[in-house]
Amino acid sequence: MNLASLPLLQEANGYIQRLFATSGGVSPVLLALSSSAPAPAEKLSDDIMGASEQSNQTPDPTPGQEACHIASLDLGTTTLKCFIYNRGMDISGSAEEKVTLLYPSPERVEMDPNELWEKFIKVINNAIADAKISAGDIRCLGLSTQRATFITWDRRTGEPLHNFITWKDIRADDLVTQWNASWRMKGIRFVSSLLYKILRNKRYMAASVLRFMNIQVNMRLKWVLENNERVKKLVQEGNVMFGTIDCWLIYKLSEGKIHATDYSNASGTALYDPFIEDWNSFFLNLLDIPRNILPELRDSVGDWGVCPAKLFGAPIPITAVVSDQGASLCGSCAFNRGDVKITLGTGAFLNVNTGGSAHGSVKGIYPVHGWKDSEGLVHMAEASSNDNGTVIEWGLKIGLYKAPSETKGLAESVNDSNGVFFIPAFQGIQAPLNDANATGGFLGLSANTNKAHLVRAMLESLGFRIYQMYSAMLNEADYELLSLRVDGGVAQNDFLLQMIATLTGKTLERPKSIYMSALGCAFLAGMGAGIWKSREELIPLRQVKKTFEPKWDEQPELLRQMKEWERALQRFTKWHNNSSAKNGVRLEGNKVAVDYGEATPSHIEGHRSRDVSSENCTSTLHLRKSQEYGGFLLHDNVQIRWCLFICGALFILLLSLTVYG
Repeated sequence: MNLASLPLLQEANGYIQRLFATSGGVSPVLLALSSSAPAPAEKLSDDIMGASEQSNQTPDPTPGQEACHIASLDLGTTTLKCFIYNRGMDISGSAEEKVTLLYPSPERVEMDPNELWEKFIKVINNAIADAKISAGDIRCLGLSTQRATFITWDRRTGEPLHNFITWKDIRADDLVTQWNASWRMKGIRFVSSLLYKILRNKRYMAASVLRFMNIQVNMRLKWVLENNERVKKLVQEGNVMFGTIDCWLIYKLSEGKIHATDYSNASGTALYDPFIEDWNSFFLNLLDIPRNILPELRDSVGDWGVCPAKLFGAPIPITAVVSDQGASLCGSCAFNRGDVKITLGTGAFLNVNTGGSAHGSVKGIYPVHGWKDSEGLVHMAEASSNDNGTVIEWGLKIGLYKAPSETKGLAESVNDSNGVFFIPAFQGIQAPLNDANATGGFLGLSANTNKAHLVRAMLESLGFRIYQMYSAMLNEADYELLSLRVDGGVAQNDFLLQMIATLTGKTLERPKSIYMSALGCAFLAGMGAGIWKSREELIPLRQVKKTFEPKWDEQPELLRQMKEWERALQRFTKWHNNSSAKNGVRLEGNKVAVDYGEATPSHIEGHRSRDVSSENCTSTLHLRKSQEYGGFLLHDNVQIRWCLFICGALFILLLSLTVYG
């Protein structure tokens, strides 16, 4: 964009702000200004931030170059694991601790920071002992953590102001619903769609379907800032620090000297814009979240400080911090644009290396970051399915089999599922349908249905969901998707992996190690310590245990079954409803209104959250309407707002045409 046009746009922004002030709206031209000329990051002094200036140079190993082991810590939702790798990247020792989740009320899911810190220290010491080495033999440490779980603490004392609020927490559900239905968000989506038509910038395409979700940090943090009196007071004084788990651990390990997070963890907060690679000033201002509480952004690979000797017996340099999914992509050596990594765990994740640019999607595929090293920032597109391993656990719970390992044999004991289809939607359906109100279950049962048919239908449904996400990504990508790599506990099922290879028509590789997040984190830590100089040197270290080739003769029948499964899926969409209305019909005074199925966040049975990432796939998501005798119900004040809104949008359109020709 021509910088000379900025004064004109700023003047127009003032005009639009005055115009929208009459209806309580927000000036949408700020989006364009935010994109074209992002505000520089605030430079805070060390005495305010408690942070030292980052050096991405390789730190001097302590206690010496003779140290040849790498410690890699992987902190997930339910477990905390530490692995000690030797020079050949074999595991010399390991330890594991359970992460305790607290449920103070049905909608809240928390972690005690003090307990987590104690287990963090314990699991590293136990792993060192299991490897029969000392801390002095460890060259470096890498941290891989879950995303979107956060905490705030007192800048002066380091004291936590509340427990960790995990990504499973839905206390901000009312805020999510209110904001998604607000005129501000509708205006942002509408204006973003106009800007995309004019500028063809993928950032605006993604913003045109933007919706807040419970899983994101932004609304949960806003809830804390509005409802925690102690936090509110300290924010006004400038004495609050915010951080995800990685940020808080680094702050503790550096004894308060470093308040920073890496790009991959920041990209999972929804406070960060992956298109401009910085904190999103527009939404921070929109949500009244102060910029000064956020951490510094750092490369995933580099100098993250040194663990004090008092913790482990010797100082250990920290040379990598990365998100779990980013680490997993690195562990799979998915270094090329179009490389695909599939994680089959409790949930399923499909991650694609999108090279040097963020992926704009209208299908609920998130643009995030994998990691950032000396070779640059790796952009990643991520689609997810909340129910994967949960389906296997459910089958075990109701007695369909005695162990998950039996599912392969049961599925292969019959030729097909005998017309039975299973929908894995205990927590709704995510990308590309994004129906938070979908439900799970079987369809097509008959008197001839037996246990093997049910188990086969369950496994097939997991394969169909992966192919559904893969197809959505394939349709949106303007580059070829390369070979597939898979990891996770459910990836031990050969029947499922062969099905995925045949459906996608791609070679599927299963690695020797199932701990890919830990391995990828160790790779990055080793690069930070100077053990490897480039990503290319890591490729020979990757070990493939088994390769699955597509069975081309079976592909046509599988694709036919996929279409039938999608037809069955439509019967399970829009099942749950937050309101007391039946079948989408409700009374509003003396008028009848009909809801036409916009999927909105909801939850049932305690902690089950249903999040919607985007309005897409017009066959399944529609704008909510209220109709009377076939006409829209628009009150006078709504008409006024729409008139003002349309006038403002037209002004922006004309202005953009003038500026950009």
